[in-house]
Amino acid sequence: MRTLADVFGTDVEIVHRSDDVVRAFCRTGAPEQIHDVLRQCGFTASEKHSSCCYSLPPETPGPDQAAVASTAATLLDDAGYRVGIAPHLVVGYVGQNCIVQTETQRHAATRRTGPSAAAEAAPTQAGTPAAAPVRPAARTR
Repeated sequence: MRTLADVFGTDVEIVHRSDDVVRAFCRTGAPEQIHDVLRQCGFTASEKHSSCCYSLPPETPGPDQAAVASTAATLLDDAGYRVGIAPHLVVGYVGQNCIVQTETQRHAATRRTGPSAAAEAAPTQAGTPAAAPVRPAARTR
């Protein structure tokens, strides 16, 4: 089963779902260090890494949810992992490898930059330089 991180090509996606629970989705086959960081920050898994989905306890207050999510994103970024995080969960600086976009924005960007979009936009063969744009001839009198 693909996770949200697999879809977006990141190591972890931290989102706030409509059920008012903050979840962290790890990519399939994520290193143990990612799981350790999430658990250290207070995220819990329903099953031992089988789903690669972690969540904060539902009784965690809203401001604390954002603080924990930002801390996890920063620690993962510092360890060299790519992290997607929802904008309303960001508190302060989250790191240069963090992608701060809504899930809707991420889906739109994925559709624009996915393999099918790239194939449609660039029909040239591999190793063949792209043709230069054609400029209209200069006007003459």
